[in-house]
Amino acid sequence: MLRKLPVLLVGVLGLASSAGAQEAQRPPEHRSPTPAWAPRGVLLGVSAQDGLVASQTKVQWQFTFYQDRKDAFALLLEGSLSWGLAFPDAEEGKPQNAVRSFYQHSPQLGVGYRNHLPGQVHWGFQVTGGPVFYGADFDGGLEKDRRVAGLIEGRVHLGYQFGDIAGGLAVGYAEAFGYKRRSLGRFFVGGPMVGLFVDWR
Repeated sequence: MLRKLPVLLVGVLGLASSAGAQEAQRPPEHRSPTPAWAPRGVLLGVSAQDGLVASQTKVQWQFTFYQDRKDAFALLLEGSLSWGLAFPDAEEGKPQNAVRSFYQHSPQLGVGYRNHLPGQVHWGFQVTGGPVFYGADFDGGLEKDRRVAGLIEGRVHLGYQFGDIAGGLAVGYAEAFGYKRRSLGRFFVGGPMVGLFVDWR
């Protein structure tokens, strides 16, 4: 038994050194160069809903609560500004199509996942929700519409990681809830969206 002990020790030491070598070869964990209080992402895009096309400008703060070498889960705080760019044509039976100006602004809170390694594909997804403040002006003597409702949004990111900065394409969808049915502006809130994102988390 004692003669087998040196062989056992050599084997254990060999496994330990092999595991240490593999650990040394792993890419280092991500360390953000951005302070936690500073924004860590921007998105510029457009959304479309019921014939109305609107701009989408989003600024995002990210507070990471789980971080591995390439995976991260973060609490997200996002501010969104949006104005109407193109409007639907008049149509009988659709009084909301008399819209001539529109806005929707929303502070959002949610969670997101990011997957990246420097010099490789960057992808992620997120779900956020919050109030949306929207308004619309109409032709034809219709009253202005100024409302607050709820908004939930899902988004997927796909791009490339350039060192500490990632950029690419984002697609998503937002759905309004808790609105007044008599509101004409509600027809244009949310909808599918597409845009370009930059993330320096």
